[in-house]
Amino acid sequence: MHTVSIRYPRKPGESFDFQHWAKVHMPLGIATYEQNNELMPVRVMVQHDTFGMDGKPESADCYITVWLVFDTAEGLAGFMRLHNDAERSADLERDFDNYTPLPPHIVLGELTVFEDMNEVLRTGQALLQSRAAGED
Repeated sequence: MHTVSIRYPRKPGESFDFQHWAKVHMPLGIATYEQNNELMPVRVMVQHDTFGMDGKPESADCYITVWLVFDTAEGLAGFMRLHNDAERSADLERDFDNYTPLPPHIVLGELTVFEDMNEVLRTGQALLQSRAAGED
C-alpha cells in the first residue's frame, strides 16, 4: 500500500476547524483528486484531537494528521500531479484559510501494516530474553 501523509502544523494561539476540514475540505479534495485522476484513495484515516505526552493539546506539533491510502503507486503520482498543478489545486489552496493557520506538511511513501501482533510479541519477547542473557 502507498500513503500520502498530511500533517497540519500547530500555531500557538491559533485553532484548527476540524468540522470545516471534514465536511468541506476533505470531500472537496477527494472529488478534485478523482476528477483529475479517475481514481480515489481506498481509505482515509485521520488522527485528530491530538495532544502531547503531557496530555496537553498545545504540546502536540500538529492539529491533525491525515493518511490517504492507495493500492498502487499511481495514487501517489496522481497526488503529486494535482498538488503541483496550481490551476487544478487552486480551490483546495484557497480553502486553507477557512480552517487552518498554516499550510500542511506532506510526505508520500509506502505503508507497511503489522497485522499479526502475536508474532510481533513473540519476536519482542525473544529479543528481551536474549538481551537479558547478554546475547545482544
